[in-house]
Amino acid sequence: MVAMALIACALILRSPASIRTSAFIGTLFGCFSVGIHFGWPPALTTALVCVLPLGCLLIVGRRSSLGPAAPWLRRGSITPEIFWLGLVTVVLGGVALVVWALIARPVPAEYFGGLQRLPLWLAILGTVAFALVNPIWEELLFRGVLLTELALVWGTRAAVALQAVLFGVAHSAGFPSGIAGMIMAMCWGFVLGVIRVRSGGILMTYVVHVTANAVIGTLAVLILI
Repeated sequence: MVAMALIACALILRSPASIRTSAFIGTLFGCFSVGIHFGWPPALTTALVCVLPLGCLLIVGRRSSLGPAAPWLRRGSITPEIFWLGLVTVVLGGVALVVWALIARPVPAEYFGGLQRLPLWLAILGTVAFALVNPIWEELLFRGVLLTELALVWGTRAAVALQAVLFGVAHSAGFPSGIAGMIMAMCWGFVLGVIRVRSGGILMTYVVHVTANAVIGTLAVLILI
């Protein structure tokens, strides 16, 4: 209902940036809400979340009055600077997660708890599948839609900081969790925002995010037993 209210406000204001953003976010959270309400399998809900908001984004971008959605979907370039920044981010993020997991000893999410009971090759396959799919909508939302549209209103620096804060809040119940987890996720989101700006696209942020999720999945399956 909040998403619907935001869409209504965007239409009343007639702001192209607001309409583009609210259309994407409204569709995204609508998919989540429908999947949860009807008890759909997580895989189906995730597939809808990765496909329908993107389709809505492309449809909205066809309206000349709203402007193209292409800036959200640019691949960008992978320069030596971006490559090493991404590599250092993954390594330091992995180390931070290991230290946090060993200190906090959190209970793995139900999905990863189920993977622990499977043969090792199936657990690895499930981890890879999670690592590949989950970052699609997160990167489109935070480093794609939010960062791009916020930068048009408040500038690039403020946009990078704001999307990082929102990313951290969204992961308050994730892995890592709690206040420490939120702070770690905010730092992670900030670095991904910097990579997004310097590379000019979301390809490298997706690659870094996938690698990080693979580390998270491996921790949850192999360490937190």
